[in-house]
Amino acid sequence: RSWEYAVFRGARLLDEVIPAMGVPAGVAVNVADPDGAMLFPPVVGIVPDGVAVDADADVPGGGRGL
Repeated sequence: RSWEYAVFRGARLLDEVIPAMGVPAGVAVNVADPDGAMLFPPVVGIVPDGVAVDADADVPGGGRGL
């Protein structure tokens, strides 16, 4: 059986794909591997400020809005 997949560089995934989802989203990599697991939450500094769950639109540069 064949599987469809897409290859993205990390920056493109975080800067373009996550914002296009329309909901807060992060990225989990190898979550079942205790030695190689990584989690990138949808917060300022990881994803663009406009889609970060902790961004505060009233504070230049983001902030703690939650």
